[in-house]
Amino acid sequence: MSEPTEPQAPPVDEREPPTHDGLPVIGNTHQLVAEQGGLFEAAAEHGDLVRLRLLGMGDLYQVSSPELAEQILVDRHDEFRKATQSKEDLGTLIGQGLILSEGELWERQRARIEPAFYMGRIKQYTDTMIDEIGEAAADWEGEPTVDIEDEMKALTLRILVKAIFGTEIEYEARGIRETVKQLQEPGEPAKQPIARMVPQWVPIPMWRRYKEGIEEMESVIEAFVDARRGETDDHDDLLSMLLAGTDDDGETMSEELVRDELMTFLFAGHETTATPLTFTWFLLAQHPEVERRLVDELDDVLGGRGPTFEDLPDLEYTEQVLKEAMRIYPPVPTIPREPTEDVTLGGYRIPAGSTVAPSQWVLHRDDRFWDEPSAFRPERFADESDRPDFAYFPFGGGPRRCIGQQFAMVEGKLILAALAQQNHLELVSDPDVDLSVSITTRPLDPIEMRVTPRQ
Repeated sequence: MSEPTEPQAPPVDEREPPTHDGLPVIGNTHQLVAEQGGLFEAAAEHGDLVRLRLLGMGDLYQVSSPELAEQILVDRHDEFRKATQSKEDLGTLIGQGLILSEGELWERQRARIEPAFYMGRIKQYTDTMIDEIGEAAADWEGEPTVDIEDEMKALTLRILVKAIFGTEIEYEARGIRETVKQLQEPGEPAKQPIARMVPQWVPIPMWRRYKEGIEEMESVIEAFVDARRGETDDHDDLLSMLLAGTDDDGETMSEELVRDELMTFLFAGHETTATPLTFTWFLLAQHPEVERRLVDELDDVLGGRGPTFEDLPDLEYTEQVLKEAMRIYPPVPTIPREPTEDVTLGGYRIPAGSTVAPSQWVLHRDDRFWDEPSAFRPERFADESDRPDFAYFPFGGGPRRCIGQQFAMVEGKLILAALAQQNHLELVSDPDVDLSVSITTRPLDPIEMRVTPRQ
């Protein structure tokens, strides 16, 4: 009689990743609703690739390794596509815009749009940026208390529209602030399970408000396009490129695709710049030593005048402050992807159609790569040579790296430099802020700050 044999472990490429503890049926959904960032951090304690079970969303494989993130976004990017969940979340809003399009369509659109974001072109936009920042500074006169997120969203949207689309926008008159809130509602932690389980055609109040928000943004776009087509003067901006540009086959962009690209830039473009600025002010208000060093640099470099494009290379600490705010509060906390066929990742089998999400939220706060990761220390970015590339990737990576990265950094540095040079912002609301760590990272409640002019 033969001896019993020990059960054999499955081959490496057949193993399944660890699963974060949850509840029967609903899995980790209750943790997602209670505290998304906390869920991601707790899950990462199981390893660099962990499965989360989410009601109405299916399995999500969280990736917390720079090497695996780089594989997904760079080295093996052709094995992954945009996640179905992302398309379901954003498809009605931005359609086939650059964020969601794939394959030849994405390549064609990227080639058409990219020239609008070359550094030489961005330099031409800086006069517009400076003018709009000056108007915002004038609105702050009289030591008001402001909702800093609203202020940054209004400012970055006005800059984007005027610089990239060559026109003005009536932010307050058109109720854009409320419109943006309507579009963000399905991404709030408590609303996500509902949004994933209740189809958009069901007329619940949230989806009615969401559709009203889309209709308002579409009416703004229609006004932009109609105004441009009624002009005889030549323009050299993104809107003109979209309306007149042709691809290698001589084809112009369809009306629907123009709508999708403009919606992408209007909604996603301004929010992902406003968010890091919002958290920069929030952090500066709680770290006076960082604010003092920032203001000292502005005094040394600018000598009392306003910042210009030519000053930006010398504003090194200003850039470090922005980068550190994006480390602690990454504008986009995860980058969901979907393998097009079964893949092996980190020694584990990941089935085709699963959602695989490299997590900036976790990697930006990982003590393997960051000393005292919860501390706000901008000077850590003075030397970045000792960290893996994908320990920090607020703008994504690989071929689909954010097309507006340079625009956002120029805009962010100018806004921070000009407004911090003139004003001190004091936090007057609760410093314990509840966050939505979903499609974007943002505060769920107003961050209120009192503006005091510097003497």
